[in-house]
Amino acid sequence: MEYLQYAYEKIFGADDTTEGTQGVYHTPRKVVCFGNVLLDRIVMLENPELLERYELELGSKGEIDLETLSKIVTEASNGSSCLSKPGGSALNTVRILKHLGTDAQFFGAIGNDKNGEHLRSIIAERGIEARLQTIEDVPTGQCVCLVHNDNPTLYANIGASAQFSVQQLTHAAVHETQSFLRPIERKQVIYVEGFFVPHRTEVLEYILRDLVRERRHLAVNLSAPYIVRQNTQMMLKLANRAMFLFGNRQEFEELATAAGCQGVDQLGRQLLQAGSPKIILITNGANGVQLITNYEDELSPAGEQRFEDYRAQRVDQMVDATGAGDSFVAGFLHGWLEKRSVGECVRLASTVAAKVVTQMGCNLP
Repeated sequence: MEYLQYAYEKIFGADDTTEGTQGVYHTPRKVVCFGNVLLDRIVMLENPELLERYELELGSKGEIDLETLSKIVTEASNGSSCLSKPGGSALNTVRILKHLGTDAQFFGAIGNDKNGEHLRSIIAERGIEARLQTIEDVPTGQCVCLVHNDNPTLYANIGASAQFSVQQLTHAAVHETQSFLRPIERKQVIYVEGFFVPHRTEVLEYILRDLVRERRHLAVNLSAPYIVRQNTQMMLKLANRAMFLFGNRQEFEELATAAGCQGVDQLGRQLLQAGSPKIILITNGANGVQLITNYEDELSPAGEQRFEDYRAQRVDQMVDATGAGDSFVAGFLHGWLEKRSVGECVRLASTVAAKVVTQMGCNLP
């Protein structure tokens, strides 16, 4: 248990007493993130027997019903220590952005229950700007992370996150004292994690129709192959509209199949043919990063298509790769907002991700 407490403090810090800012919104942030809010349970497995019994492939990701999730957590915790912590892909990105010096704001939903209040309290204590909708009669989302041989298997029930209200979002956008939007002549990134896509069609349509325009740019993370596979039309719509598109090679291969393309390169060319400036970033672990883009600078029209490969940063000791993608996004957006070149942004993102994977959780040393 002491190890798990150490891990918890490494993830969220032991002495950070910065007052939370939930409910106080004075300045619209340069990055606004939409994602699921989950109570994560992390359990170290000595053997894969539990995974085999529930037919969960080692290293896989997915969603399951709450009853099955609860059974897995109970069985996994029997005889093993279980670490509970706030989780969520976009929340990870917000935290890393904050560490790098870029303030971001997070939107999500929790249930009116003890787990929800626990998460709200921790998020506020860590100084994360979060607008959390409270959903009645639906439990707060949960996720179990079963780690065997340093390979995490993640399954979630997103619970209240699925009920995120477009009405409350609309009210915040137009309310003079609550608006999170910068003027359209000032740049701002609207970031959506792929895990947020299921069940939120109305919210996403509102974001695409009313929020993303002029210098408010859309950034999308594909998040997982099953998300792309099960939400094909919306993922393609988001990918076509996004200025920034992030994902690993497996996720982009799934998107290429959905788009009827023969491979990722053909998909990239097809996405760039729309004519708008676009930056496509394909991470591939130790094999580095592929950049597909026609971007010149923010205020210029699309230029020539470019395909570039970047080497992976050296990692001396891998500890936990779970937050690599989330931290890569944070590093890239931070660099872009500082007006660095695309190449510099890729290298910064890779450096940030390489540092994060040497720590427990999505955390910078």
